[in-house]
Amino acid sequence: MNKEKMIADELQHMFLEGKLKGYKEEYINFITRKLRTGDTSIDELLREDSELKEKVLEALEHLWYPEVNSKNHHSHTRNPEDLKEMYH
Repeated sequence: MNKEKMIADELQHMFLEGKLKGYKEEYINFITRKLRTGDTSIDELLREDSELKEKVLEALEHLWYPEVNSKNHHSHTRNPEDLKEMYH
């Protein structure tokens, strides 16, 4: 599975878990569909200056560092901006 599809899935999970407050379901569906079909990329979403950029970074963190998000590992945190640097 490619990274865009993984991020699309994670954004959908985040929405269902209530972690994307303020975003309409239609908008999340639109963005995730664009990721899945290749009409947009993670890089394009990260270049946008919006709150969604922060949520994409959070989704990357969930996927690449799941132990950070475990309830048993609260003492270890990463700056989401570090992930942007690692991704490029």
